[in-house]
Order: sequence, then C-alpha cells, then structure tokens
Amino acid sequence: MELARGLTQIRGIAIYALLAYAALASAFYSCSQPPAQQQPTPLSPTPAIVAATPVPTTPTPQPTSAQQQPATPPTAPAPITPTPQLPTPTPTAAHAFTQLPDEVKFTHITAGKHHACALRSDATALCWGSNISGSLNAPAGLAFSQISAGLNFNCGLRVDRAITCWGENNAGQASPPSGRFDEVAAGRAHACALDAGALICWGAGFPNGAETIQEIPPLSTIQAGVGFTCGLTPDDDMACWYNQSRELAITPGPFTELAAGLHHVCAIKSDSSAFCGEEYDPSTLRRSQPPPTKFIQIAAGWFHTCGITETSDIECWGSGVRGAAGERLSAPEGKFTTISIGWRNSCALRTNEYAICWHQLTIEPLYLREPDQADSSDQLSSTTQLSEAFGGVKFEQPTELFPLHSGELAVVDRKGVIAAYSNEPNAAPPKTMLDLTDETVCCEDESGMFSAALDPQFEKFPFLYVYYRIMSLHAYGENVPGLASRLARFRVAGGKAVRDSNLTILEIRQHRSSHYGGAIRFGADGMLYLGIGDNFQSQKSQSLDTLLGKIIRLDVRGATPEQPYRIPPDNPFVDNPKAFPEIWAYGLRNPWRMDFAPDGRLFVADVGHLFQEEVSIADAGANLGWPICEGSICEEDVDVNSEGLTMPIYTYGREDGCAIIGGVTAPSLNNGFVFGDHCSGKVWLLEQDEQENWQTRALPQAERRILSFGIDADGTVYILAAD
Repeated sequence: MELARGLTQIRGIAIYALLAYAALASAFYSCSQPPAQQQPTPLSPTPAIVAATPVPTTPTPQPTSAQQQPATPPTAPAPITPTPQLPTPTPTAAHAFTQLPDEVKFTHITAGKHHACALRSDATALCWGSNISGSLNAPAGLAFSQISAGLNFNCGLRVDRAITCWGENNAGQASPPSGRFDEVAAGRAHACALDAGALICWGAGFPNGAETIQEIPPLSTIQAGVGFTCGLTPDDDMACWYNQSRELAITPGPFTELAAGLHHVCAIKSDSSAFCGEEYDPSTLRRSQPPPTKFIQIAAGWFHTCGITETSDIECWGSGVRGAAGERLSAPEGKFTTISIGWRNSCALRTNEYAICWHQLTIEPLYLREPDQADSSDQLSSTTQLSEAFGGVKFEQPTELFPLHSGELAVVDRKGVIAAYSNEPNAAPPKTMLDLTDETVCCEDESGMFSAALDPQFEKFPFLYVYYRIMSLHAYGENVPGLASRLARFRVAGGKAVRDSNLTILEIRQHRSSHYGGAIRFGADGMLYLGIGDNFQSQKSQSLDTLLGKIIRLDVRGATPEQPYRIPPDNPFVDNPKAFPEIWAYGLRNPWRMDFAPDGRLFVADVGHLFQEEVSIADAGANLGWPICEGSICEEDVDVNSEGLTMPIYTYGREDGCAIIGGVTAPSLNNGFVFGDHCSGKVWLLEQDEQENWQTRALPQAERRILSFGIDADGTVYILAAD
C-alpha cells in the first residue's frame, strides 16, 4: 500500500458518502478541549460501523505530543499454544482460514493471502481458506513436487516437471508456459520458473506472455514478491529482477536461502545469520532487523518475516502492519521443518508433518480514555454517518472522484478510464468521459491513472487535466523508451474528452515501482498544483534540481505544444539558478492526496516510511522535511529551525494504521481536512479549535481499505474503499 501498501489489484470497491448534519460545527467547538501540546498524536477513532448505521458513542483516548514516542510497543498477539496431544494435533484457526482436518500429514506447505495449500504424502494437493477466484480448486489426481501460492492463485510443479496453475488469472498469472522446469515461484500477480537456471516469468508485467529474462544470470533458486523476483546466482549472490522498471540488482553474498515479501527481501547468510533489505535496494538494511539468531529457513510476508532456527523453533519479527526496529512477534511453540508466509497469514509444518497456520496482526491501541474529554469525540461521531453511494455499484480500481458541471460525479479508474456517474436512484448507466487504457501503464505495484481535475473556469476553458503512468520515448532520452508519469490536458466537448486534443503538459521520469504521488489541484489563484513522489529515491526530495518529492505550481492557461505551461513569476525558486522554477514545496515522500482549504492553505497527506504518517501545510518554499525527518521524528542533531523545516501539523503512528490517505476539506465539517488510513480504515477530521490548536476527532470508520476521498458540489464527502 506504501500505496503499494495502497494500490493492489482488487475488486468489489464501494464508494460511501460521509453525511454530516448541520449541528456538527457547534457540537465540535462546544465539546472540544484545547490540547496541552502543539503537536498532537492521533486520537483513537470510532469503532467499525455498518454502512448507513449511526455511529455509536466511543471513548476519547488521551492525546499525546507527536514528539513523544510511546513508552511501550504495540501489544503483540498472544502466543499460539499448539494442541499438546500428538500425533493428531489440531492447528490454531486463523483469520480467513478454515481448520485443517485431523490426521493429515504434509510434506510441503505454502501460504497465500487468504488461503494455503500443501502436499500430502501421495504428492496430491490440498488447499483451504477463502476460495477467492478458485484458489482452492487444486486439480485432482495430479502429483506435485512443489506448490507456490501467490495472492489469489497457485502454481504447482508436477512430478513430470510441467507446471499447472489455478486461481485468479486476470493478468495471465495462472497461464504458465509449456515445458519442463526445475522450480516455480508465485508472486502477487505474476509467477516465474527456472529452466536449467534460466528465469522465465509470466503474468502481471509480462503482457506478451511468458518471457525469458535475458539480463539475469543463471539462478539456483527463486522467490517472487510484489512485482519482483529474486534468486541465488552461481556465486551465491542475491539477484533481484523488477518487472516494471526492467532493472537488475545484485546484493553480494554468500547466501544459502532467500525470501521475498511485499517490499523487502530477506536471506540466510553462509554463517546462518539472517539479512533483510528493502525490495528496491536490498543493500539497505530494513527498518525491522532480524534477531541475532542462526536460521535454517526463512519466509517473508507483506509486513513481517519468520525463520526456523537451528534448534527448529520459529522466530518472527516485523509487524502485522509495519515493523519497528527490534520488534519481535509471537510465534507458535514446537519444532518445525518448513515455513511459508502470505500477506499476514503464516503456515508451518511441524517435525511430525502436521500443519499449523496463524494470523500475524499486532494492531493494538496505545492510548487510554481521559474522562474529562469523554464527550468530545462522541458528539462528532453521532452527527455523522456512512451511507453506501451509487446504489451499491461496485467499482474496480477507483482512485479519485470529483464533481462535473452536469451534476454527475466523475470516477477515475486506475486502469485509465474516467466515467461520469449519477448518484441518483434508477440513474442511467455511467458514461465514459475518457478512455486511456491503451496508453496507461497499469496495474503493477502503484502504476495507473492517479488523478484528474477540471479547469476551475470550465465554461471558459473546457479542459480536463489527467496525471497517469506511461511508457515514454523521452523518459531516458530521445527514442529511448522508459517509464514516466505524464500530466496531460484534454478538451471536453459534449461531456467527453476529445482524444485528439491531447496536449502533454509535463513528463516526469519515474522508473521505479512506486511513490509517484499523484494529485492535481487548482488553487484559487488559477494555478495548477501537482504532488509528485520521490520514486523511492529519498535523497531527491531535498534536492531542488529535480521534481521528485515535490509539489509543483504551473500556469497552464493558454498552453500550446511549444509552451505547454508558464512559470508563475511568484513561484518561490524562480530566482534560484540551481533550482527548478516549477517547485512550490519540497521534502515529500509520497504525497498521494492534497487539497486546498477556502483560506488558501494547502493540506498535504504524505505517506510515511517506518514510524509516522503526516499531514502538513505546504506554503510557498516550504521544506516538509523528508528524509531528514519522518513526520515529527528527525535525525539526531537536527535543529528544525536552523534547517528551515516546516513540521507537520499532525502525525500518527503504526498503532493507527500503515498509510495515510488524504483527503478533502469539507464545508459540511467546518472546512476541516478529512483523511483516513489505508489499512485500518480509520477516518479523522483535522481542524483548529478556537485557540488555533490542531485537533482531530474520529469520524465513522470505513471498515475497509481506504483508497481515496472525493467531494461533490454540495460538499458531501465520499470514501473510496475496498474489501
């Protein structure tokens, strides 16, 4: 999600209207108490609610300074105690898993997101859990030597060395090539196999079918993650290949075994110690480091890692949401031979060949209710509710929603489509405004269409602006194709964008797999503002000679192919010859969403890295800190004032989620900034009290993964949320 923490290939996405009553503003101010500190940390939001059901009252936890770190880490789940009687132990049931039958022994096991598969002693496969897209439909009568589970699909290497796959096949991941192979590995939506050391991959990132990766050296074993595959070379180095950027990274070994997770890889060194690094740069140590233990096997999930020690025990580290340095997680007791992780689900085989699966989740509240503030959150929650919009229509991959002059609402689909919907009963089917699926690079990692906006003077300037991923001939030099993000303008006529009117305003080289940013907003000054991510190159955010990690400000009126935009003369760096004059603010990591308040302040929600998510106000020339600071946590010996850093107005930590999703300013909520968290589904209102101190209050919880927010012409806030 990153927004690879955020954007995944999902279905069944609903849009909810967040309805507020007129009494809201007075209720907020009459019940609010000014905080003791200027830098608040989040208040625990409202419990999960059912759509269209009023929110029950909820306690208000004690606010804490954002500079203050919790005294104790989040509470880990209680240790899992295996059934003591053998030889037929009953495994612990995990979320989204069904209990295994008794007296079943296995020789091999693999875990997906919400399912698992294993091989019985006769080499046939048995799968259990949630049967998403047929992921449990293992072919009967086939004998396998190995099975690898992806997100919602599986690939098995048969004893005759051919590959059979089943489950979700939306990107071709369950359509393996013919031939004889030595090993198979399934990632999120792609799979790879080894043929005498040669790497062959198919699925997401390989639109032309199975492809032999010529750039990678011969491999002896492989593991697939989210959009990347890693293996061991003949020299026992770790080689990782990235589907989208087509880049190869080599990490010197020697290693004996490796594991691929969401955005990290781990390996066992020749001395049996463990090593973990970021997916995009394995040489950089991961935030959650392995314990100083000797391991014989290792497995990586989306946010945690486990290994089997030399004494056959299991040790786990990281987090069910995000890891903190040195954080250790609970693990089942006993002796084990094999372990596998998918998403937050972990499965292992005991030495007696019985299986156990458990759910690794460590989200626990850190703050307690303060009695004299008990009503401040309750009244706000009771005056708002969620109601499912669009008559319950399910969307595929929406990333943005905004009002049209026709009274309809435009929904941006990540795959490259913008359609006009009516939120009225018995409304006509949606109308396609723009279809760029043939140009938009989607949907590996965070790629796709991110944002769109109409010109604020649409009647005079009938233009639609769109920001999306492309394969550009100019990203790496003339006639050298490469991945980039494009800001383009289209003329709108008759409710549709005219394809032939496409004018490229700007292309930004972003060749890595995530952190594209992606929010177009117009200010009251008529200027276009665009948030741009650091593209996993954090050092670029502090450099003024690149647009990565920035908010830029452009004058796009009167744009022509020869001059697609002008530099506003009052941009803060126009007189700095070493700076790009387009820059408005810098020091950002991944500003997924931002919005203007009526007073002109620009609220920016920037996705965090290890510790904190943040909301900041991006004034002209502001340095928002990344990577010197992450939220309110800065490097040692950093003087915020002398560095000229603009600190966030609000932060929250891993106890409340994993990735901030901004956000809109809501007139019906006293023009406060509404935002949420992708993983926890929590939603907050950020507003100043009468003493101009920043306060948050919990709004109805989405109970789903939040992807984005929108607002209509009447000021109703919409939450785009996925199962």
